Amino acid sequence: MNKMLFRPFPPMEPVAHPAPPPVGPGLVYQVKWDGVRAIAHVGKDALVLHNRKLRDRTHHYPELDCLRQLVAGEAILDGEVVALKNGRPNFPLVLERDLINSSLGGGRMRLLSERVPISYLVFDLVYHNGEDLTAVSLEERLARLRLILKENDTVRITEDFPDGDVLFKIMSEQKMEGILAKDRSSRYYPGKKNSAWLKIKVRRQQLVAICGFTLKEGQLNSLLAGVYHLGELVYVGRVSSGLSRRELAQLSSCLRESVRKTPPAAGAGGDKGKIWVEPRLVALVDFQEWTDDMRMRSPVIKGFTQDAPQDCVLE
Repeated sequence: MNKMLFRPFPPMEPVAHPAPPPVGPGLVYQVKWDGVRAIAHVGKDALVLHNRKLRDRTHHYPELDCLRQLVAGEAILDGEVVALKNGRPNFPLVLERDLINSSLGGGRMRLLSERVPISYLVFDLVYHNGEDLTAVSLEERLARLRLILKENDTVRITEDFPDGDVLFKIMSEQKMEGILAKDRSSRYYPGKKNSAWLKIKVRRQQLVAICGFTLKEGQLNSLLAGVYHLGELVYVGRVSSGLSRRELAQLSSCLRESVRKTPPAAGAGGDKGKIWVEPRLVALVDFQEWTDDMRMRSPVIKGFTQDAPQDCVLE
């Protein structure tokens, strides 16, 4: 067995860049898919998948066994596993696949793959037939990727776009995650962030039900947010930005009137420092992205709405 082919490694990561996207003749733009990173080690008689944390995911995605037939020769592919809902990537759905207990039998895994189908969107070729391609330019790696990988309904090669502004506008309108701007001449840096790859993210918005709060020195410090997923209120984190001290003081007296002993939302973790309330108040929150444990990253309250808590459905 080729040791290099099946040796796991952390992938190259992009550096965050604010909108608008950078412009330059040496840049290529790609959709930033809202999924989980997956490195595929494809041999003649074996396939191994691992995520960015080097955890084995081979048995989580049995439908990707087709890579052994789609790849010409032996290769290491870099890409993103996504699950679609209404034609758009849905992060909670793909987490349902990625976080499943790997000890489940093959039959149950295949049933889950039928209920929550995934796609593997490939955007790089790191190794092919004994050759380490990390020092080769991105442009050449992509050209070789298109030569050695056949596509099907499950496995696709990520499309390149020439205009970052147009692509970012489309992603914003479609409420997608964002885009990547990559230097065509860049090499691949395993396990490192490098500015040859830039990620430009679309800020997201989500209605949340306020299900609690925290105090600091006796004053309201943050709000605890929840959203409905599969009919259940699920905790999605704390929000403290976006409100003035005066607004926090006004909220404090309102929330204290509806205190309850138990958390109204699932997945809230320990109760230390958390004061739970009946989920009656609804806020619109702007945030960067969902984390792997389904928390909002960098949330900011934009305002409160007249929506019912049941309208706070995970988008």
